[in-house]
Amino acid sequence: MSEQQLTYLSRIGHNLNRLTRIINQLLDWSRLDSRKDVLHLTPVCVETTALLVADSLRTVAAEKSIAIEIVHADELPAVQGDQDKLEQILWNLIGNAIKFTPPGGRITVDFQTTPEGFVQTSVADTGCGIDPGHVEKLFQEFSKVPSALPTAQGAQLGLFITKSLVTMHQGTIWVESTPGAGTRFYFTVPVCSQVDRLKAEGAKAEG
Repeated sequence: MSEQQLTYLSRIGHNLNRLTRIINQLLDWSRLDSRKDVLHLTPVCVETTALLVADSLRTVAAEKSIAIEIVHADELPAVQGDQDKLEQILWNLIGNAIKFTPPGGRITVDFQTTPEGFVQTSVADTGCGIDPGHVEKLFQEFSKVPSALPTAQGAQLGLFITKSLVTMHQGTIWVESTPGAGTRFYFTVPVCSQVDRLKAEGAKAEG
């Protein structure tokens, strides 16, 4: 093939991947909207899940010479989670970090246990960052937050879906970002021993 043909194929491949991401986000959003998505809870190691997701995304990251580091945490407790949904949360966050990090950058994923009985995971990148005026809109449906990298713009449902999945796990998600200096997303999921307590508190509040 000629260099021009390879360029055209590369553009086609990029656009197909972008359309696939948008379609998948719309399908995920549709399931959430119809309340058909349910959790299948089992004890899950978040670090192991992050390693699996990172291994799946390393080829994509390597195309931009981006390093992905999963920082080991000693004696990290298992969380009560849905394996597939936790993979989706991490896939969305790490995948976003790759999209919005320039070539040669770095993504770091680390973990810690909070005093409240949650495992807190953070996904940090050295990317373009987010304008402070747009941060509060990030987790909204079709947020219309302008991207510093227009070629990475999607349906803007990924973070809304991610927040919904975290909330389904009785956790929380938030972000810290500095324009031009990178972004760090955090999310929490309760450890197995905390699940019954949270359910009891929820039932008491409803009563």
